[in-house]
Amino acid sequence: MRIVSLIFMMTLLSSCERKQEKKDKFEEYKGMQLTETLSESIRGNISYTLELPDTLRVNQPYDAVFNFDSPFDTIVDPMVQDSIKFRILTMFYYKPIKVGVKNNNSDFVIKDSIYIPNKEFILGNVRFKEKGRYLFLVLIEDQIMYNFYKEGKRDSIHYDRIFEEITKEVVVIE
Repeated sequence: MRIVSLIFMMTLLSSCERKQEKKDKFEEYKGMQLTETLSESIRGNISYTLELPDTLRVNQPYDAVFNFDSPFDTIVDPMVQDSIKFRILTMFYYKPIKVGVKNNNSDFVIKDSIYIPNKEFILGNVRFKEKGRYLFLVLIEDQIMYNFYKEGKRDSIHYDRIFEEITKEVVVIE
């Protein structure tokens, strides 16, 4: 019985120590201020080009080649972190939407997403399974995180985000 009581007491003390460690681990973030700026427009924030044929064949793979310029290019390069700012570019690729068919909001389904390391990238192996007219849809999110320090300690973080919706209507033939 004493052994069971001893094990119970040790478990209880260990649990309390772990809770204290966890509390101390996040103590430095207490009172940190987070702010965010979002673009009001989903178009016109990033200039881009998209190379993808207007007419495609069923089940044939294609490459969609993107080039773009962002207002954030002059601040910091993507995926490069310095002590104050960090930039992430994310591309969201949606399932193509058939034109002329009534669509619900649930028809806008993200097929995949990826971080983009530079301003030119290729979305490979784009395929269409049926013939018809489709809307090819991609969303690019460009985000910078700014760290602010007071007396050598980070006291606030600000996120600045812009978006660009890239669409192209394509015709798929046999």
